[in-house]
Amino acid sequence: MRKRHWKNRKNRKCPDCSKVIYYTRKDSFDRAVGNNTVCKSCAQSDRKLAMDTIEKMKQPKTIEHKKKISYGVQKWWDDKRESEWLS
Repeated sequence: MRKRHWKNRKNRKCPDCSKVIYYTRKDSFDRAVGNNTVCKSCAQSDRKLAMDTIEKMKQPKTIEHKKKISYGVQKWWDDKRESEWLS
């Protein structure tokens, strides 16, 4: 099996911030060029959720909230069992 050489094609610039992105494989480089993908930091900044929302989700749930979740799951299973009995 012969080794394929592709000099000076291992890196490219991010279209948003012009940061250099390095690639180790030719197929991933070609896919990134074709899709015009951005670097990881630009991809993270384009998230749908804000950082404060993520921090809220990391906080432990209150006992009240846990009971509501438990009730909802129990109700879902009860409804599913009833629909199976009817069919």
